[in-house]
This record gives sequence, C-alpha cells and structure tokens, in this order.
Amino acid sequence: MNEDDFGGLWAALEPDARSRRRIDARVGGWLEARDTTLAAEWLALFRFEPIAAIGLVGVSAVALITTTPLLWLARALS
Repeated sequence: MNEDDFGGLWAALEPDARSRRRIDARVGGWLEARDTTLAAEWLALFRFEPIAAIGLVGVSAVALITTTPLLWLARALS
C-alpha cells in the first residue's frame, strides 16, 4: 500500500476531525512502539540467540577489518 492508496481509503472513510485525531494518535503510537534502537535489537539478539549473535559479531568484525584493504586493492587495480 502506498501513500496514494492510503489517501484514497482515507477519503472513502471520511472520518470526522475527532476520529482523524484518534486514528492519527493510534497510528503514531504504533509506529513509535515499533521503533527500536540498533543497540536494543543487538541486545535482544544476544538474549534470544547467543550463539548466532556471537557469530554475527565475529562476521561483522571480519568484514570491517577486510573491507578497507579490499577497497584499496580494487581501486589500485582499476
């Protein structure tokens, strides 16, 4: 669903001003409740999947270490 579809549905419903405010507040609350920081997501990953989290941290570290030299090599070869 894109913004145009949503606008069309909104126009079809034609809620009054009080209903629009209530709907906007509920949608805003839902979106804010789903917002999590990256740190919170990593902590949740460690809590639920400690082995996978350690693996992801290891892969991330290797990727950070190897990316810069590989980029230098790619630039030197081109």
